[in-house]
Amino acid sequence: MSPRENRSISTKINSLLKNTREQHTVVGPLVKYLYDCGWSLDQLIFGRQEWTIPKTPSEQTKREKNQDYEGFPVDIAVFDASENKGDYRHLLFIIECKPPTEDAGLAQLESYYIGEPYAKLGIWANNPDPSANATFLYRRSDSSLLQKRRTISDFPRPGEAISPDSIRVTFTDLIQPSELQFRIIVEDLLDKIVIVDSNVTRREEQLDQLCNILLLKLDSDKEAKSNQNAPVFFQPLESSSRTKESILRRYQQFVELYPDTFTTEQDKTIRFTEETIAHCVDALCRFRLIDLGVSTVAVAFQVLRSEALKQGEGQYFTPQPVIEAGVRIMDIQWQDIIIDPACGTGGFLIESVMEMKRKNPSIEAVELSRWAQTHIYGIEKDAIGLKLTKAIMQIAGDGSAHCARGDSVRVHNWPRDFPHLASGNYRDGRFSIVITNPPFGKNLKVSASDVRLSRLDIAKLGTENYHDLEIGLIFLQRAHQLLRMGGHVGIVLPETYFFSPNYQFVFEWIKSRLKPKVVVNIPMEAFQGFCRAKTNFYVFEKIGEG
Repeated sequence: MSPRENRSISTKINSLLKNTREQHTVVGPLVKYLYDCGWSLDQLIFGRQEWTIPKTPSEQTKREKNQDYEGFPVDIAVFDASENKGDYRHLLFIIECKPPTEDAGLAQLESYYIGEPYAKLGIWANNPDPSANATFLYRRSDSSLLQKRRTISDFPRPGEAISPDSIRVTFTDLIQPSELQFRIIVEDLLDKIVIVDSNVTRREEQLDQLCNILLLKLDSDKEAKSNQNAPVFFQPLESSSRTKESILRRYQQFVELYPDTFTTEQDKTIRFTEETIAHCVDALCRFRLIDLGVSTVAVAFQVLRSEALKQGEGQYFTPQPVIEAGVRIMDIQWQDIIIDPACGTGGFLIESVMEMKRKNPSIEAVELSRWAQTHIYGIEKDAIGLKLTKAIMQIAGDGSAHCARGDSVRVHNWPRDFPHLASGNYRDGRFSIVITNPPFGKNLKVSASDVRLSRLDIAKLGTENYHDLEIGLIFLQRAHQLLRMGGHVGIVLPETYFFSPNYQFVFEWIKSRLKPKVVVNIPMEAFQGFCRAKTNFYVFEKIGEG
């Protein structure tokens, strides 16, 4: 809130108060505190307006019949919604600020609270400081009263459960799960979603939606870590409907921060049922994910990765040893600008950030995050892969590196389908490092029409005409285009592209464009379960435009 807005609210509150010292030193500041906690002034009755509580059961009966009745004025009354303000059936809690002695104040509060059978809480407070003591009165199931010593900072927030057992969860209350725990949590959530959710039934959509939930949880952790005394927003509220409302509202705010990640209407919406959202929040709320090690989360996320990867589409999980070795070989420097045009779930990009941390052990987290935001770029066509990249980037200390949804190959479609890629950040000749494990396979080809429109002349196969060509080789040319002169590409490709007579045209195409620097053998076992092709990690230096 800006200083001007803050003054405006305070002025409005003061204009509604009675002209007494107590009203201006206690009631007004408490109303302002409630407002800062998220309550609308339209939900509150205080000051000159006054909410009155029936003095006797007979007076209460008169109120129920909409008749005039005699009552006691209460300092502040809080209702569940602005449209229900003034309806005693929707009164959530009352606050009594007088007299100055606590015993007398509590006695008065008890008599008032008994007269409001629908109210869930009565509070005595005589100091507006958030750290000041307050007494909370709750109603047991047998109608007896339970007294709890709390502070002003424990005032209920909108949507929070109001009960003597409710605890506001802050960052310090969160528990860091082990790798095994986190893996089990994700597996259990997937199983639950399959069984109970009627809105999202396709497996791919279920994974995508769960990624949205995990991203929002990480954002909650990140926000709470910066203000560890404030309640985390990712926690159950008084009902599943309130929980859903809160999660959907925060998710809309979240997607606005990352328009390059959430590019479609489907991306921008959580479509789980109310029950599923509440279950996900309940299952994840008590855990602190933001401080998990990147390697721990990367392994645990294999639950989602293995479900998301589709062998028929040539999408393969890059094993961590291959990622680590590839990044080390590239010898990334501080000034490098790095892109993975087929980033999958972000393994090479995340390892690049970790490598920079290893090379600069004294670097502060803020500075490392700033470096990632200006030096790390990724493009991924698959929504699930991209969201997992974003999730692990958040854990690594940066949630805003430039990882965008899009098709790296068919650049002729960028202005229409992915305008954010045509903005200049992903322009050809900008990058000093391209590191990638693109999809590949004989049956995975880009059409002659597409390669012609995107001017990918490696697909001419040494002739005058364009031909259908394996996507792995298309990515080799895209890497060449993205690189600045003297830049380096590190790429995983099948060995056959460089050792089979059928691909002699590749040597001719490379000759004037790329200089081979390193060839690293990758054992076939590394990709066991994903593909049977023999692959190597190749490093080339850009020496010409062709």
